[in-house]
Amino acid sequence: MIRGSNTMRVRWVSAKFVLPFFIVFAALPALSVVRKQAFAPLVSIRVVPQDVTLWGAHASQHFMVLAGYADGLERDATSKARFLLSGADKGEIDGSGKFIARASGEIVLTAQFGGRSAKTTIHIENADQPRPFTFARDIGGILTQRGCNDTSCHGGVKGRAGFKLSVNALSPRDDYKWIVEGGTFRVLTTDTEPKIPRITLKEPQKSLLVLKPTFSVPHGGGVRFNVGSPDYETILNWVRAGAPYGEEAEKQGESIQRVEVFPKEVVLDSGGRHQLIVTAYLANGRREDITEQVRYVSENPGGVDVNDTGLVQAKKTGETNVLVRAAGGNSLSATVGVVEKPIVNYPKVEARNYIDRFVFAKLRKFQILPSELSSDEEFLRRVCLDLTGTLPPPKRVREFLAEKNPRKRRQLIEILLNSPEYGDYWGFRFSDLMRATFTTSNSTKGTKAYEDWIINSVASNKPYDQMARERIAAQGYSAPARNFYYVAELTTPEVLMPELIRLFMGRRIECAQCHNHPFEDWTQNQFWGLAAFFAGYTELRDYALIIDVLGGGHVDQPKEMTVINPRTKEKVVPAFLDGKRLPEDEWMDPRMRLAEWITSHHYFAEAAANRIWSYFFGRGIVDPVDDFRSTNPPTHPELLEALTRDFRDSGYDLKHLMRTIVQSRTYQLSGTPNETNKDDKIDYSRALPRPLEAAVLLDAITSATGVPEKFEFHRQAGGGDPPLGARAIQMIPDVCPSQFMDAFGRSMRKTLPVESPQPNLLEALHMLAGPTYTSKISQEGGRLSRLLKKDASDGQIVEEFYLAALTRFPTPREKDELLKFLAQRSSRHQEALSGLLWALLSSREFAYNH
Repeated sequence: MIRGSNTMRVRWVSAKFVLPFFIVFAALPALSVVRKQAFAPLVSIRVVPQDVTLWGAHASQHFMVLAGYADGLERDATSKARFLLSGADKGEIDGSGKFIARASGEIVLTAQFGGRSAKTTIHIENADQPRPFTFARDIGGILTQRGCNDTSCHGGVKGRAGFKLSVNALSPRDDYKWIVEGGTFRVLTTDTEPKIPRITLKEPQKSLLVLKPTFSVPHGGGVRFNVGSPDYETILNWVRAGAPYGEEAEKQGESIQRVEVFPKEVVLDSGGRHQLIVTAYLANGRREDITEQVRYVSENPGGVDVNDTGLVQAKKTGETNVLVRAAGGNSLSATVGVVEKPIVNYPKVEARNYIDRFVFAKLRKFQILPSELSSDEEFLRRVCLDLTGTLPPPKRVREFLAEKNPRKRRQLIEILLNSPEYGDYWGFRFSDLMRATFTTSNSTKGTKAYEDWIINSVASNKPYDQMARERIAAQGYSAPARNFYYVAELTTPEVLMPELIRLFMGRRIECAQCHNHPFEDWTQNQFWGLAAFFAGYTELRDYALIIDVLGGGHVDQPKEMTVINPRTKEKVVPAFLDGKRLPEDEWMDPRMRLAEWITSHHYFAEAAANRIWSYFFGRGIVDPVDDFRSTNPPTHPELLEALTRDFRDSGYDLKHLMRTIVQSRTYQLSGTPNETNKDDKIDYSRALPRPLEAAVLLDAITSATGVPEKFEFHRQAGGGDPPLGARAIQMIPDVCPSQFMDAFGRSMRKTLPVESPQPNLLEALHMLAGPTYTSKISQEGGRLSRLLKKDASDGQIVEEFYLAALTRFPTPREKDELLKFLAQRSSRHQEALSGLLWALLSSREFAYNH
């Protein structure tokens, strides 16, 4: 059968029975949980936010009444609550919980619901003073909330209909210029077309900025707001006032520094509703409610809907994100889960470390029960493949299963982490990541030196930040400096830099090479500022020595920059993401300064922790692992932050991070689902099957059959072939040809690794007729051959095959039926046994880690 099929079973085509894929457990007892048909009793209420300070005329704040119930859920009861103010002259509050200040002073807000009450205090300051105007917030906020500067509209690369805006008002000064003076953004050239201002100072009501979105004149984007609406009046009054930018307000600290959404996680009953509250933190230290000034987007409108004011409506069970976009490029999200009915008496689940605490807390909140702990057979196979890329031999399986020591799993983890196989396997993984390939330097010696540097770094547990600095800032004839080449030619800065940012920071900024990123907050200036760190790296041609000569002068005499911004045609000085330029007195070793900045940045540890996590669970907390962005939020942000902090505090210790992961109960959960988690793909409530990589699969077949693979190097490599018994994971792809590994989608290391390849016809053909699956099974000296020479019984052979391939004993039913089948074919005994082994190797249970 083909890897990736839906049938999770072992098949033997010539038999009239099937062998179960996973370990067959005794019938699980019915879940001891009861689904409740109606709300459980009310146990508490609270008002959020607490102790609010409002500033300025007409300042407002949304309040929410949250009701806690005995079933563990907290529901939004705002619309059903009664509100009381201690001083009605100070302000008013409507039924949705929105309070508007009228006079300065202090009042107490009391909310009543279900016979209970809760209070909060409101402080009002300078209620007679209007908030200073700022273009970035007031006009940029309208354009963001109404979607005018979205990537599908004027926020696209070239804008739309001759009008360009920055995405989510990320560059307000550019927006101001495009609105007031006209003009558009050109990708690789300066603007030469006639400029059409979007406002008319002499006749403000005829400004395109109000005519288009109100559809007073034809507008491809339709109606965005109505004539006379608050947005309309704000823009019109701004134009009437002469269209100021609002410099003074920015000096007063009115700019937004960061934005938060509450709650970050929402659990709704089917058909339930919940308000979101968005708060802006200003440069002057104040906080301001901007709930009605941001744009909300549901990633799954069919499951969860959200209106313009942030009210979330459940439509279908499941989990999704609501994206929140505020002016200034501030983007965040709230996770929303819709449950059919809450679980009464949710059981307590043991947590072994902080990973479990975060994972199980979300499962409890989203009413999902984790699976039981994995069996020893499941755990042994899983952890051996994950830490060493190998299957345990039958003898080791028997020993582990017979061992009664309650700490045997911890002991096994330490044995694997300190084994030579660990170094080989994770050296293989990082060789994929760092692209150890002949194509780079076009030198077998250089390629091998680079691969050895990777493997030795991993095997010795070199701190990952040190490894990254050595890789980024490599000089001279060092091994990592070999990767700066492509077919013996040096890679250009605009190609080299974005790959390093993806690898070590998990961000994709390639799109910003020719223009500001169309979907994220990366700008073209940021791209070329980072690329400029590689402006002076070159080689002494006769010796292939990598050196830095920033500006093209002598080694000790840096001159001017050589990287040119393709749009402005200006020379670019090395600059970090925050715009800070590299001081000229540090131009002698710019890549080391870049390496130090990358490895000290939060993104570095975050990206590494997320990537390592993905190797053990089949997906990252942010997935894809190198695509961190506002529209791709983490499924478990607090867990990712904890992993990042732990990894950083450990000194960037890879083994420490892996040990923490595999010791967790989350990692050790069974793959057998229950009624509540059978559809879960992202919350780690059970182990999900992951296809073995091509090289690991080939090594697994070699291990199960007991027949070593004979590899042959490409003639360009020279120096003879690898010894018999070498592992597939030790082979450099473009040095060692392999039809099998190519068919099963091995990485050729031409680019950074992508998602696992999809099943294909070649895989099926290899399973049916390929020598890896057919010849190895019955080959002289292999496992089957040795067992037959020892006169092993059919029962012993069946057990040995199962232990070697699946790391488990056959179930009694499997064994009985197989023995009957073999007895019926005694005249073709060896052929029948070969067919059995082929069925095991062709099964999804064998080809997947689970």
